[in-house]
Amino acid sequence: MPDYYLGLGVRPELIGNDSTALVIDSKAKIATLGDFTLSTRPSVLFGGGITETRLPITAEVPLGDSFFPYAGVGFAYNTDGRERIEAMVTGGVDIRVGKNLYVDVNLNVISEDGIADVDADFVFSLNYRL
Repeated sequence: MPDYYLGLGVRPELIGNDSTALVIDSKAKIATLGDFTLSTRPSVLFGGGITETRLPITAEVPLGDSFFPYAGVGFAYNTDGRERIEAMVTGGVDIRVGKNLYVDVNLNVISEDGIADVDADFVFSLNYRL
């Protein structure tokens, strides 16, 4: 399981009215608790004239040598005119595709308090283990 990585990806326009966005993705291990690892997974999304940030804390566990699912909670911030920090639930999987390369596929569900709505986005990224 990679302790640290950095990469680029995309959020395709699949759900709701979010535009396609370029994603800078990362992961940094915080602690190891037996078979589980706690990490932070900050990311920045650029698209549609809006910058978005995500900051979840996740717990992950290895399932074999190449498959690392995770889930967690955190915060999202969008520069969409409302400029609020909102609660977020995230889940996904890191998949090893090379010696130091990992594909990260995740789903973020964000509670948009100011408009009583829930937003969701899929993010796909290719990351290099540091």
